[in-house]
Amino acid sequence: MFLKFCISAMLLAMGSSVASAQVLLERKFPEGTKATNQKEQKVTQTLTLNGMNIDTKATVFVVSTTSFGNRNGDGTLKVEEKVDTLQSEITLPGTTLQFDSGNPDKKADVPQLEPFLDLFRAISRLPITVEVDAKNKITAVKLPDGEFEKLPQSASERLNPETLKKAMVQMNAFLPDEPVKQGDTWERPIEMNLGSGQTLSFRTKFEYTGTVEQDGETLDKISGKSFDVNFAINGNPALSVTKSDLKVVETDSTYLFDRKRGAVVSLASKIQIAGPLTLVINGAELVGKVDLTIEDKTTRRK
Repeated sequence: MFLKFCISAMLLAMGSSVASAQVLLERKFPEGTKATNQKEQKVTQTLTLNGMNIDTKATVFVVSTTSFGNRNGDGTLKVEEKVDTLQSEITLPGTTLQFDSGNPDKKADVPQLEPFLDLFRAISRLPITVEVDAKNKITAVKLPDGEFEKLPQSASERLNPETLKKAMVQMNAFLPDEPVKQGDTWERPIEMNLGSGQTLSFRTKFEYTGTVEQDGETLDKISGKSFDVNFAINGNPALSVTKSDLKVVETDSTYLFDRKRGAVVSLASKIQIAGPLTLVINGAELVGKVDLTIEDKTTRRK
């Protein structure tokens, strides 16, 4: 009886130790290697203004390659991000806009929509170089020399080096600052640049939920829930928002992280935001509401 008690106590102690073990989840930049990622995004929105519904849908499919350079003597490193394939379809009232990087010069059926295609053309054509320091902190994001100055206005806003740097830093900021154990949580601010001075910001609460087995590998799982959404428009003389009371209706995100490679293996997320808002368009005030759903799926191919 005493022996059984001792064995049970030992097993319980061992189980408690394993359950409380902490892990460090950190982004890594493996020198001289390449990685290919596939991203799919689906956006659906119903904007109601003065009782009239304006429905839009958009899908984006991207395959990109990340090439890691070698460390310099001071520990700095350059990483090149290049789009291999970009396909998009945007459905607007009365028309559909399509883009395929395999045929980038195809014109829009509606000339006023060409700026959208200019942005896609620039994204699919221009590689981006990310510079990191010895501590893997992103210090700069750059386009090839002289290319930013050539961009049309519709593309320069989204491909501004400082805008790109902010997005890249945020992309990696979901990881916890300290080692975590199962059940630990932390929060991060998230901001989406919607273009034309529009931003959608909220906070996300992340939780480390332990490890899972996938394709013979042990991966760390992180879940996320978003809240406190805010919509703003800045620097756009033709469009502003005077009032909004948006709420997160549905939210869920799941990251699978490879601790050895220091990279996200997969990400699946969905957020639905809805609520009333008042817009001023070219000086006219319009009262309405919006229902927006954004779904993302990213997979590391190799």
